[in-house]
Amino acid sequence: MKKWTKRISIAITTLMLFASQAAVALARAGGGKGGSIGGSSGRSFSGGSFSGGLSGGSSSGSFGFGGFHFFPFFWGSPFYGGGGSAFGGFFSLIFLLIIAFLILKALRSRSSWRKGRGQSKSFGDPHTPSSSNGWGASDDSLTPVDITGRPITNERNLQRFGKAIQFTRENMKYYAETFPRWDRELLVGRVRQVYFWLQDAWTRQDLSGGEEYLSSSLLMKYRTDLANMRNRGERNVIKEPVLHQGDVEFIHSHLDESSQHFITMISASLIDYTVDASGKIIAGEDDNRLYFTEFWEFAWEREQWVLSAIYQEDAMEITRIARGDES
Repeated sequence: MKKWTKRISIAITTLMLFASQAAVALARAGGGKGGSIGGSSGRSFSGGSFSGGLSGGSSSGSFGFGGFHFFPFFWGSPFYGGGGSAFGGFFSLIFLLIIAFLILKALRSRSSWRKGRGQSKSFGDPHTPSSSNGWGASDDSLTPVDITGRPITNERNLQRFGKAIQFTRENMKYYAETFPRWDRELLVGRVRQVYFWLQDAWTRQDLSGGEEYLSSSLLMKYRTDLANMRNRGERNVIKEPVLHQGDVEFIHSHLDESSQHFITMISASLIDYTVDASGKIIAGEDDNRLYFTEFWEFAWEREQWVLSAIYQEDAMEITRIARGDES
């Protein structure tokens, strides 16, 4: 349940409990004359809780709990009538003020929550609509939070690789002056294209056309991995992959006469689980979004950028880059 819904629910529940306790207290104190729900011709249902029929019942002309007026400004004066109605009117005014305050507070909380979420920058939100290029979500993301309510961000990694990111940005800008294939926007688009293609191909267990996206060695490895999964009667399902343009950062680049490659840090999210031949989930969860950071290396092969390796944070090469051992 959303935060603002919870707040309004809590406020309503509190007011209901508050009203019921006030009714009991005022009824015990003898508030109201009718002591019944009056019918239009004077008939009543006894019980001493509600008062105020059309022609029979309470003479105070109010609708409330034994002198306790819910709406003192609409049904009679709260300061006139019998049996404790003055106190009931005062109490009604306080009651209305409390209702107004809690409703206003709940609405403000809802408004500020939406505003904060809409302006935050983060990675991998499942509720962001797909972009027009068909490669995934747009950059107008909402901030995901973990189970403790803390926002999931990539701030730590951005700080860790800050120097490498800045150096690589300048290096790639210099390369792009001579070789258009090093243009930053072009590379970001290529990274996202390969990312979304790979998730879809992996789920379908079909790497047809993989030569356009993967290096020869990586394509061979993935084909072997998928064949082994099929032999076991398993299928890895990837759903709702997300990778925003702003969550692609370059941490290393290299260009010489014999090779060209770069390493990008991607902060992405997806739903990942494995099923057996009957469709039963044997690993992962189909309703749990995973947020992760990986390091993808691309190489220039066959006149195109192709994915050549994927590293985790503990990889030796990535550790050297983070320490600044490689410029």
